[in-house]
Order: sequence, then structure tokens, then C-alpha cells
Amino acid sequence: MVFRSLSTVTLLSLLSLPGLASASVAYCNNQDYESGALGQAPYQTYYAAPYKPVQLNYALPPTDCPSNSQVSGYFMFSPLGSDLEMTGGGYIMNPNGTMVYFSSGFGSTVILRGVFTYEGEDHLGIWVNDGSDPVPAGHGSGWNILLDRSYNVVAKITTSGLTVGADLHELHITTNNTAIITAFPTDETDLSAYGGSEIGYVLNPVAQEIDIATGEAIFTWKALDHVSPSECYAPLGIAATGYGIATDPWDYFHMNSIEKNDDGTYLISSRHCHTLYLVNSDGDILWRMGGKNSNFTMNEGANFTWQHHARLRGSGQLSVFDNGATEWEQDIPYSQGLLLDYDDSAMTVSLSSARAPYNRTNTVSQGSVEFLSNGNSIVGWGAMPYISEHDETGNIIWSTQFAVPNSGISSYRAFLKDWTGRPSIPPSMKVTSPFSNNVTVYAWWNGATEITSWELYGSRLITPLKATSLANASKTDFETALVYSGSEYTFYQVAAHNANGEILAYSNFTALDGTTFGPAENQTITAAPLN
Repeated sequence: MVFRSLSTVTLLSLLSLPGLASASVAYCNNQDYESGALGQAPYQTYYAAPYKPVQLNYALPPTDCPSNSQVSGYFMFSPLGSDLEMTGGGYIMNPNGTMVYFSSGFGSTVILRGVFTYEGEDHLGIWVNDGSDPVPAGHGSGWNILLDRSYNVVAKITTSGLTVGADLHELHITTNNTAIITAFPTDETDLSAYGGSEIGYVLNPVAQEIDIATGEAIFTWKALDHVSPSECYAPLGIAATGYGIATDPWDYFHMNSIEKNDDGTYLISSRHCHTLYLVNSDGDILWRMGGKNSNFTMNEGANFTWQHHARLRGSGQLSVFDNGATEWEQDIPYSQGLLLDYDDSAMTVSLSSARAPYNRTNTVSQGSVEFLSNGNSIVGWGAMPYISEHDETGNIIWSTQFAVPNSGISSYRAFLKDWTGRPSIPPSMKVTSPFSNNVTVYAWWNGATEITSWELYGSRLITPLKATSLANASKTDFETALVYSGSEYTFYQVAAHNANGEILAYSNFTALDGTTFGPAENQTITAAPLN
């Protein structure tokens, strides 16, 4: 018998196997990808792991493509669209394009929101559709879930006292362990002044602050109580905004981001009013920035329309994603991620810097701007399926895509975040025997970030399943192959190792026929628990 890891010789032999996994690391300026020759949404496949994640292509490559080693952290985004091979979840991906985590199993529509601090610990936030009656396109009713670093559900957050659940547009966790969320209930109102019926219907978006521990609302702000449709720009009576009837209400306001500030105020973005509203804890509007009734003078380059993802960035600065376009209107040549300086004494807003897309086109919906600790920024381009990094002055450094432009595939927001994940469920594996006296085991562990290598074990007996080490292999992708030349073992198992050689977890034992048994009695996890 021969024990060996997955060497170059073994790898070359595996390349001749049918069903070879497709490319996994990102492409670098692949013109066939961009043109659509590889399909609208190229995807990766694995030998055994039941996932088909999107394949990245660096349309504007970093200097060390595909590694992109200057980037620290993980891409977090949630592709949406009918042409996707794998739907119903969001991704955590390495900058080199290999998958780390797919948030499946929670519902038919899942949006990965990023990393939040809750009760002093990092958590992943995801939004899940509740499966209720359909709401107009671009909205949702469901709940937000917080997952700890072992991917256990620690909180479910939705609305309080409303007829619909939490919408997909916002989740913001405050330092007081409350959640800021959006909702889109339908309300009756007189629309005769706007060309509609006296008995008309609008989507009346709501900003709520929810006590996560109790589920009670401690702040509720309804748009129609404070903002008249007359100060907004969305036309009544088109498919994209609604006809003002009960089954198709008018989306006159379209709330798409909320942030609670340290002073207790709330920054609310209305896409269809082209306005950011600063609101106090009583719900009163303190100022409007942008739109028809702006309290600020918007200096050259500082204006925005149809915007998303507004965030305050310290004293006198805020960022906003300026779409500058919708499905029915284009105001500027291309969308931008803006950093704005504002003076709430002089009541002026000036452009600090702007971030342009790689392909200089508009994105008609969605989008985000995230600022990193070094002053650089990550822009998610929404309906354009791209993510890019920009330097402090806004110059683009690289741009990667996860689908073909104009394919209908998008991601509401995209982020680059640090994250440590160690799932509470054991690693997964599949045992195959493609050649006589040769066993190949495929190992993966959805969501684990600490693995640097895998170890293969074998056992001849069902009990007590004493394990013998057979092979080792470095982890370079979501799925890793380990090969053992021999046939005298009945059951096989893998162990995940970290960079210190410590064991993070053992899988169950699995036979060639798929029969499984628990770990052996002589096995202990040597890695310290997550703090």
C-alpha cells in the first residue's frame, strides 16, 4: 500500500476524469466572459460539493490577478436573477474568486447583508423572504437573521405592529443592540391630485427601530405622514412605479437606506424623492438634502438622483451611491459612488471625490459604497454585476464581475469584510473509487475560514472506528481532493487543520456506499474555541 497526498502526478491523473470541476479562481480579463460567450452567468462546479457558485472575472485585473492579495477580507454579495445556476443565497468569497460560504437553506430568497456587531461579537446578517403574498417588484416581506461565527441563528428580526414583515432594503445594527429595518405596507390615500383615484393606494414605506431582545418597536416613521408625493419624482401609472390601485400601489417614495446616528437622529434615503432626510427621535424632519425641497445648496458635482446606500462618514461627510438613472430615465452619463462634504451651518454640499464604474455605464437600480480603514472604497454596482475597489481620490484599482452586463443579474449591495467562521456542523465529504485500489475523497466545509489543509483517515471496523492517518492535502479551493492508494479500509474520514496544524473539526466516517458513522473515540479537536 502507498500513502500520499494529492501530488502533481495525482492531480494530472485526475484531470482525465469525466466531470472535471470548472474554473474556480477568478478569470483575468476574459473577453469571452464579458461578451457572453460563456453564458449570461458563468459558474463553478465541483466534483462532489453540491454547489454551483458564480464565476468571477476581473474585467479590470489587479496587478497579481487572480490572487488580488492586496485585498484583506472577503467579498460578500448576493446575486439575484433568473439566469443564475444557483439561487436562494448569498456568497462569502475569497478575493481570488473561490467560494467560502453559500447561505442556503433559509428560504427561497436570501440576501447576505454583511457583518454586524451584536452584543460585542461579529455576526452575519441575512434577509429571508417569508413566502407571503407577492409585493411589487424590488421589495419584500420577511425577516432578518443574525448568525454567529458558527452559523447558528441567534436572533430573528422583523417588524412590529405592521401588516408586512421586514423589507430587504436595510438592516443596521446599533451600538445599543437594536436593529434599523425597512418595511413596505400598502395604505389607502387620495391620489386625485396626481392623476389617480380619490381611493388610491400607495406603498407607504416605514423605518423602524426594533429592540432585538424583545421584538418591540422603539421608533416608527411612516413616509406618508411626513412627505407628500408632490415632492417626489416617480410617475404614477407606469409598470415600474405602480398604478395606485390596491393590487399595484404607487411606490412614490421608495425608502432604500436608513442609518441611526450617534446623536439619536436617523438618516433616511428616498430614491424616488432624490432626497436624504435627517429625522429626529420624534420623527420630525430636521433637514432635506437634495430633491425639490432641499435645505442645502448642492454645489457642482454634489447632486444625486435615484440614489442608494447613504451613510454618514464622520463630522461633515457622507457617502451615497448616485444611480443617476432608472428604468425610465437617465440623468447623468454613468452612475457614481460619491463622497460628499456638507456644512449644516452654511447649508452647502460639495463633492469630495467620485468613483466611476469600469465600463462607464448607468446602473438603473441598487448599489452601495463602503469605505475601508485605509481610505479606499468598495463599490457594488447594483444592477451592473460588478464590484470594484477605488483609492482615496476615487481612482479605480480593479473591477470584478459575477455576470454579464445587461443580463438581468444584480446584487443589491456588495461589501469587503473581515470574518472568521467555524461552522457548528461537521465538515462534509464524499468517497469515490475511480480506479482499482485507489480511493479519492472530496472534502469541504461550508463557511469555514480557518482551514489551510485537510487530513484523510481510514478505519477498518465500524466500532470502535479507530482512525489511521492516510494522506494530507493543502486547501486551495472550496473543495479539496485527497487520494489514498489502497483498498483495505472500509470507512474514511477527513479532519480540517488550521495554519498552526491544529484540528478544527472531524467529519463523520463514510463508506463507498455512502453509509456514515460518527467520529472515532480516539479523536479530539485541538484548536482553541472561537473567542
